[in-house]
Amino acid sequence: MKIKSLMAKMMLARAAARTRSGPVTVPLELAAKSLLVLLPAEQRELTVVKQVLPEVTGIFGDQNVYLMGYPNTNVESIFPSKGFRIISPGKSAMTWSGLPSRGFLERLRSTRFDFIFDTNLADNPFAARVLLNFPEAIRFGQAGHLGLPYLNLEIKTKYLRDRHLIYRSILEVIANLARIPIPLTP
Repeated sequence: MKIKSLMAKMMLARAAARTRSGPVTVPLELAAKSLLVLLPAEQRELTVVKQVLPEVTGIFGDQNVYLMGYPNTNVESIFPSKGFRIISPGKSAMTWSGLPSRGFLERLRSTRFDFIFDTNLADNPFAARVLLNFPEAIRFGQAGHLGLPYLNLEIKTKYLRDRHLIYRSILEVIANLARIPIPLTP
């Protein structure tokens, strides 16, 4: 197990060194943009994310939201298709080190995502590698642990364990950034 995690960290560090992000301009243009929501691996966290999906569709629209689960998790039963496009990678989408395979990343890259919402509050190497595959997308959530200029909006509330409030406050900030005319560059 230690060798797998060490190799995954090395591969992530190498991919992060090659990735360059573009500038972010505010107000964010959300009309007709696509969003990829990286779902957490734990069942308990999936139900919390389900509670904030109405806010996600209120901001981005329901036809442009893609939900991607962790490999070999059954997210179709939790997130019935209400306009969402569900990406369910199988076990073959993951390499032995726990990172996404090159073929899976190429298939995922064929869909252009403008925004990526990382709902993982714990480190998730699989999600981190997917984030690195889309340097042009505006990424928000917990994604700042990779050391890249992400729009890191992990908001802390006075209830630090209330994940629902953390997700809701992130989405509130995104909605507000879509209306504020201030240029922001990383």
